[in-house]
Amino acid sequence: MQEEHELFNPTSQPEATQYKQNQIDSGSNQDEFPWRSNLYVLWAAQFIAMIGMSACMPFLPLYVRELGITDLAQAQIWSGLVFSAPFFLAVLANPFWGALGDRVGRKLMIVRALFGLMLAMFLMGFARNVWDLFWLRVFQGGVSGFIAANLALVSSSTPKKHSGFAIGLLQTSISAGATIGPMLGGILSDMLGTRAVFFVMAILGLCSQIIVITKVKEKNIPKTKKNTRIGHDLRLVLSQPGTRRWLMIIAISQAGIMFTNPILAYYLESLQTPKAYLATITGILVGLTGLLTTIFGPIWGKKNDRQGQEKTLQIVLPILSIATFAQALVPHYLCLFPLKIAMGIFTGGLIPTLYTILNKESSEHTQGLVMGCGSSATMLGNLIGPILCSCTASQLGMPLSFAISGGLLGLVYVYIMSTNHR
Repeated sequence: MQEEHELFNPTSQPEATQYKQNQIDSGSNQDEFPWRSNLYVLWAAQFIAMIGMSACMPFLPLYVRELGITDLAQAQIWSGLVFSAPFFLAVLANPFWGALGDRVGRKLMIVRALFGLMLAMFLMGFARNVWDLFWLRVFQGGVSGFIAANLALVSSSTPKKHSGFAIGLLQTSISAGATIGPMLGGILSDMLGTRAVFFVMAILGLCSQIIVITKVKEKNIPKTKKNTRIGHDLRLVLSQPGTRRWLMIIAISQAGIMFTNPILAYYLESLQTPKAYLATITGILVGLTGLLTTIFGPIWGKKNDRQGQEKTLQIVLPILSIATFAQALVPHYLCLFPLKIAMGIFTGGLIPTLYTILNKESSEHTQGLVMGCGSSATMLGNLIGPILCSCTASQLGMPLSFAISGGLLGLVYVYIMSTNHR
């Protein structure tokens, strides 16, 4: 028990005075460390990697058919499995990679994750059947984890007074890459063929690795206790009530945000969207939301640094809940545009804020592990939300899916406000 207490409360050690002095010294050195250049380089690397991850999304169902699944019902089932495959293993693997980064270096974990993504993409271009594709997607989720590694490196090298801005800006690379990737993948698929896209994305992954290797600088890795194991550290992290609380909030929030993604095109079709422009309008709505999330992420991050995270959550959560719920009541597809605009603006303030709070729950020795757990919570939300939506929409109708999505975000708001007051 004494060892556990020391891991999370270094000042309890007899050398508390020396520890405080080291913290002061490291704080002054942190401002001298090139954290801004690190941040911008890692933003670019993550942006390129996210393009590679998301570029195959538009044509994965077509690739499933190309691999021999011609029956429509079977193709729909396999498409869902292939889409969700990376999350199955990533939920379990990310905390392990994060903890390993705390020991051997977070930069090394970023390079390893990018190499894993590059290899998975390259091999997908040689898939012989749908099983090959499924297992390679599972492999991709298991060996990746660069988002958590990026967050850990940025969190450890950025001065605390700028952490909100840094995490908010880094998160925008995810939205930007996920917005541009599908458009680029669709264009390349029409021009070069489906398999060629995987090879192009593998090359992008290689470029991202080179950028990180040559441009990113890492501070000295903090010493951890040699007699502790990763499983031991994971139990210690999850034993902290604050950490468990925010991991649960991240998972539910992400599930609420992603809940209705699988049915958006079908819902637009039910709202008399012209069939000739159905795919275009769906893409515009998704791209608009992602673009606004990208733009407003750093703005919310700076507000966090000035006024604190709780104030931001008090603003963004109720608006997101109402905007999502209101989509269940719209009479025409054009009414979705202002609601999606609102979602884009305020989504940029939700997940980065939650990660900033989670970062404050971690110690210097466990930032990689905690961020890995946060990434797993996000992926758990990505996995559970769309699956529940598909069940709800097929059994109870699509409008109810939007109502449930808004209800989840409203539930998070009520929970945060009630526990904060307690």
